[in-house]
Amino acid sequence: MPTDLSDHAEAIPTNVLDGAVEEYPREKLYVWVAIFLAAVTWIEVMTYLKPGWFGNVDTRIATLLFLMAIKFFTVAYVFMHLKFDRKMLTVIFYSGLGLAVVVYVAILTMLNVWYPGHPHP
Repeated sequence: MPTDLSDHAEAIPTNVLDGAVEEYPREKLYVWVAIFLAAVTWIEVMTYLKPGWFGNVDTRIATLLFLMAIKFFTVAYVFMHLKFDRKMLTVIFYSGLGLAVVVYVAILTMLNVWYPGHPHP
């Protein structure tokens, strides 16, 4: 009986993993994703440090929301391994996300946020 786990260090085939259809990535992908996320975060910080670069408050808010969506998608797709799982699991995840966005927009509409004259925070 082996006493250490190094005897079992070979790659695990995807057919025994729960729903995986591809091999999981190596460290190089995670380094590139970290660099990408750091760059996007830098742009987000610049919206506060250099507000003149991004126009008025509405443009800054739209920019921040867009960057937030990019970061969320990147983290969910790579670090949650949605790219490597069955398509049905990805559809279920994004369906829940879509439902959350619809509820959020409905609440904001109910609170009259979209109407002219509503003060910005």
